[in-house]
Amino acid sequence: MLNTRKHPYTKIIETFSAQEMDLIVQLKRFFEWLEGDIEFNEAVINNRLSTPQLKRLREIGVFFDIKELALIWEKPQLFLKCTGELACNNTGAAVDKEEEKLIEQYPLISLWLKHCKLKKRLYLGAKKRAWRVPKNNRFDSWRLRRIKAIKSELGLFGYHIDHPVFAFELGDGCTVGCWFCAFASKKLSKNFDYEENSTYFKKIVQLCVELFGKDATGMALLYYGTEPHDNPGYIDFIKDFHNITGHPVCTATTAAADATWIRELIAYYRQGNYPWPRLSVLSQEMLLEIHETYSPEELRDVSLLMQMKDHQRDKVTGGRILGEHEGLKGRESGHYLEGIVPQGSIACVSGFLINMVHQTIQLVSPCYTSKKWPYGYRVFDQVSFTDETDFKKAMEKLIERNMADKPIPAAKAEFRDDLNFQTTPKGFDLISPNQIHHFEGGGLYRDLGKLVASGNKTYKELFDTLIDNSHYNPLAIFSFVKELFDSGLLNEKYNYGIKGK
Repeated sequence: MLNTRKHPYTKIIETFSAQEMDLIVQLKRFFEWLEGDIEFNEAVINNRLSTPQLKRLREIGVFFDIKELALIWEKPQLFLKCTGELACNNTGAAVDKEEEKLIEQYPLISLWLKHCKLKKRLYLGAKKRAWRVPKNNRFDSWRLRRIKAIKSELGLFGYHIDHPVFAFELGDGCTVGCWFCAFASKKLSKNFDYEENSTYFKKIVQLCVELFGKDATGMALLYYGTEPHDNPGYIDFIKDFHNITGHPVCTATTAAADATWIRELIAYYRQGNYPWPRLSVLSQEMLLEIHETYSPEELRDVSLLMQMKDHQRDKVTGGRILGEHEGLKGRESGHYLEGIVPQGSIACVSGFLINMVHQTIQLVSPCYTSKKWPYGYRVFDQVSFTDETDFKKAMEKLIERNMADKPIPAAKAEFRDDLNFQTTPKGFDLISPNQIHHFEGGGLYRDLGKLVASGNKTYKELFDTLIDNSHYNPLAIFSFVKELFDSGLLNEKYNYGIKGK
């Protein structure tokens, strides 16, 4: 029997009356069509909806009077401002009291914004709850360093990654073959069969619980570069995972999946009022088919991600469409922070990427997509396993050799590979694509910074050089190196046979 712990999203559902929720699902559908149909969008903005367009809205379940949304074309800047403020990426300035009064004159807009505001609050709250792994201090410290590093490297986008601890691949390859796939998934060759492997899978998940706890293990995906609907047992896998950890996993899949399968997936999430799944929409024709197949109420909790080729949603130029060969580090000297830094990765896991078909575990975290890391995540280490007993040993090996509480003496002393180093009169600066990290502490800072930037000494050699040649206080050296380490500014990829690929 599935865990029935009340999910916070339930409070959003319970906030609104049945009549209000009926309007909200219609509004959701309207805004999906507004986002997915360029001609409809232009017609709404110019208040020139044609009779066929109005008829189409009725056909897909939108029955309220469109004039009640007149704020969109009467005060477009205000509408963009208030929707931008409530977006999960925090874009847009706050709406002032006078603007709030104007918005209140449009009850349907007010209702929709209230719903969006509650969902954003839920999203931000979930991110805060998901950041610690108290059962395993070594992994917890490693992951916190990765989170700091990602914020430094990816900027605004880095602040909105929720950093799941695990991703379990239940297949080898993908049948969809999206042209923009940032993971460049190959064609599906094999699935991890549920009937054959359900007991084995449950033992693996239980071992993860023993190592990291239920909450940390529950921060997971049961896919990464694969497609959930490709595995006939996917829904059975997520149910088992839920039963063991007490947490439902999120699912993002394509709307190309069979409608019967999608309805089964929706039914699984609906029973606990969970805010999923997410469906990628690959064409306007696919969006129309979705709206004709599923009622607004059926898709109440389903997010539609517009992934049309000509859509304004930017694609990460990685994987199949790798376009930035040197990341952002290659920007001309002195111009590192100019311009908007785009979303540089679709990766989110700061932890373990487990392939159940190949029986491998990679230690990974997101980074800006580059020629070195074309899939938008760094691979720190990789091990294999043969069974559940070996799996536990493999996980412990990854922790033991990658998650020290201070730099490993025999490891190369290097700054993170996306950082540019510049000396200053009193120390040095580390320049990421999004910010400058200043370090001013006189000769020690300057000399230590130069040695690390050279990348040709181990930490032991670095300490010996600074003590023997410059006579700096060993405690001061250790303290500064530890500061850089804890801030996620040092390279922690220890080269156990893993190459950037």
